[in-house]
This record gives sequence, structure tokens and C-alpha cells, in this order.
Amino acid sequence: MQKNGYLWGAVIGVLIIVVAGLVIHSHALVPSNTASSTPSATGTTTVDLGNGYVATLPPGVKLTEIDSTNTAPTAPSLTGAIKFSPSVSPDVQAALRTQENTLITQLKANPARLDLWLQLGVDRKIAGDYQGAAEAWNYVAAFKSNVQYIAYGNLGDLYMNFVKDYPKAEANYKAAIALNPQFIDYYRDLFTLYSSFYKTNTTAAADIVAQGLKANPNNPDLLQLQSQLKK
Repeated sequence: MQKNGYLWGAVIGVLIIVVAGLVIHSHALVPSNTASSTPSATGTTTVDLGNGYVATLPPGVKLTEIDSTNTAPTAPSLTGAIKFSPSVSPDVQAALRTQENTLITQLKANPARLDLWLQLGVDRKIAGDYQGAAEAWNYVAAFKSNVQYIAYGNLGDLYMNFVKDYPKAEANYKAAIALNPQFIDYYRDLFTLYSSFYKTNTTAAADIVAQGLKANPNNPDLLQLQSQLKK
């Protein structure tokens, strides 16, 4: 009976890491054997990335590889073992290590795959390797591409919710908004930052909502945030 309990615990742990590891701040990379590139009813687009990955991107956004005309810093090292937080269970560590090895093999074959760099950052964040995650996402953010804003948004989340470096969180969220003013989540994240952690006694929270509404008039989510300020 005790063995069964351990077995289910391992299974649940692996399932959690597989699901969590596929999320890139509201943009999912999910295993798929079906190639597709079709818009949905909500305006999002599903793009086949190859190697069993599909990206779901918001309206008007296309996934691009690194353009050879772009300049960027040297790519982060793909050597060395992934670093784990002591709180990460052995089962989850094994799942992450396997997934990272696959990603590294693919990146060595095609280092221009921005989706794989984004996913590498996600895996490292889950492992508790925040420096490694930041390196991967900063590398993506250094290139002008249609997924550049996702890297900045991921960095904003990392610095706000995990590293607790609020000035860096603010700077990255603002960069993400500048690149994609229609992505509402980043206004909401900055609202939370200003309301709960940083610049709490200023007009920053009201200002970011006003900025969001200027770019997205009558957006219901932003109007709801605005109503909270009036209470």
C-alpha cells in the first residue's frame, strides 16, 4: 500500500512538471504530432514549430526565428548540469533533466529556434535556476522578433514573483508593453506590482491602468482594475 502511495506521488509530480514546463506566460508550447497553422475563433494562431512542438500565439503575432541580420550577445552556455533548488523533488528533477537534455540537443542543431530558448528558460525557472532562466530569456529579448515581448514578460514575472527585484520587474514589464501594447496581462501584472510591492504610495497603479485603457479603450479587464482603485 505504501509503495502505491509513492508511485502515485511520483506520477503526479511528473505530470505537474510536464504541464508547468509547457507554459510560457500564457503562451503554451505543447507536444503535438499534428502540423497546423490555423487561426482560432478567438484570433489566436497555432503554428507548427517542428520537433513535436506547437505554439499558440495571440492575434497578430507570428513566431520567427533569429534573423541573420540581427546582432546579439553570445548565446548562453549549453554545457553544464541544470541547477536545482533543494525544494525540487527527485522525480521532478529527473523529468526536467531529461527535457533540458532534449532541448539542448535541438538548440545545438538549430540555435535560431527562439521557442526552444524560451522553453529552456521555463524549465530552468521551474528548477529554481533563476539565473539560468534569466540568461535564456535575456538572449531572446536581445533580438528583434515577434516573440521578443514574451521574453520580457517572462523576465518581469521572474523578477516580480521569484527573485523579488521589483525595479527589474517593472523595467521588463514596461519593455513587454512597449512591444505589444495590446497584451493585457502585462498591465495587470504591473498593477499588482504597484498595488502590493513597489511604488505603493504613488499614482503608478492608476497610471498603468490609464496607459492600458488608452491603448485598449473600454477593455473590461482594465476597467475592472480601474474600479478597484476607486474603492
